[in-house]
Amino acid sequence: MKILINDYSGHPFSFELSQLLSKKYNVIHAYAEYFETPKANFKSKKKNSNLKIVPIKVEKKFQKDNFILRRSIDILYGKKIIDLIINKKPNIIVCAQIPLDPLLKIMTFCKKNNIKIIFWMQDIYSVAISKILNKKFPLIGKLIGKYYFRVEKKCENMSDKIIVISSNFKKFLEKESLKKTTVVENWSPIIKPNNIKVKYYKKKFNPNNKFCFIYSGTLGYKHNTDLFISIAMKFPKAIQIISSKGKFANALKKKAIRESLNIKVINWINYNELSSFLSIADALIVTLENDASAFSVPSKIYNYLTIRKPILASMPADNLGSKKIKKMQVGYVSKPENINAFLNHSRLIIQSKRLRVKLSNNSKKYLKTKQSSIHKMIKIIEQLKMKDLT
Repeated sequence: MKILINDYSGHPFSFELSQLLSKKYNVIHAYAEYFETPKANFKSKKKNSNLKIVPIKVEKKFQKDNFILRRSIDILYGKKIIDLIINKKPNIIVCAQIPLDPLLKIMTFCKKNNIKIIFWMQDIYSVAISKILNKKFPLIGKLIGKYYFRVEKKCENMSDKIIVISSNFKKFLEKESLKKTTVVENWSPIIKPNNIKVKYYKKKFNPNNKFCFIYSGTLGYKHNTDLFISIAMKFPKAIQIISSKGKFANALKKKAIRESLNIKVINWINYNELSSFLSIADALIVTLENDASAFSVPSKIYNYLTIRKPILASMPADNLGSKKIKKMQVGYVSKPENINAFLNHSRLIIQSKRLRVKLSNNSKKYLKTKQSSIHKMIKIIEQLKMKDLT
């Protein structure tokens, strides 16, 4: 059996899935090299003839906030994936994080050619597009949102199997689609921190050993960057390190410099060194706006859990990420509109080393969740293969 894992973002957990599957099957792992987001360490492939990594490249410069240009690049991505399918002839394709325009083309091609498709829904794209564009272009944004709602429904109907990362996503699916839907939480590969690298990052970013907050990941419309300003104003003796890239990160960096705030905005850290970098934190931050909670679960929470440091979250209580933090007792969650609650939680963690140790130790339970998710994913793919044979 030949499997194509088509993960637009190039996430570490989807690459780990490819690595594990390649022990039994031929696997092609494709991703958009040009898309600005923290990537897996694809150099860690080692010697494995069953795994082929295909970075999809485009000559145009990708601009996340230019809807027209971004859409044209996304459509080009879809054409390149279809070329890859024609060339490699996979039996099963797993599609994750694929923008809806190329996803529809890919699924239509697969359906015509009797190739099994798994729709791995990391976000509800049509809801995200509608909410973001409605804020920027109220009338046109609503119409565009309706168009993408129909596109997403077509993709939903054409898929042979749907995987959602949160049970909350089920309410967006049609009744018939629920029969072929399974909930599988995301996970994060566990990479042991390197003591030499930990000392290096500590010396580079926090040589005076101040209390250290870290946020690592993308910043966009669904994140509240004012939260970092509030932390800086409330705890001037602490330090914040924001590892990100793009328009919102640049704006935060300029403001921090202009107002002499205790915020360091740096580029993304290579994934193979990320655990060492995050290990210098005393607390890890995650933020998600109310509007985004319906269609998104921050994957960084799973990554944070592998580091075993307290997590401070500003996000809706009904989000799976919030539920995970509360259930495992690894940190505190406050509503996005309640900055004071977030700051009070931060004060508790700053003042009590004993509390920090307690919250950190609770993260040890995470390993079972990670193993369960991986086993579920592999089982779903293998069952689809068996169904195809019968």
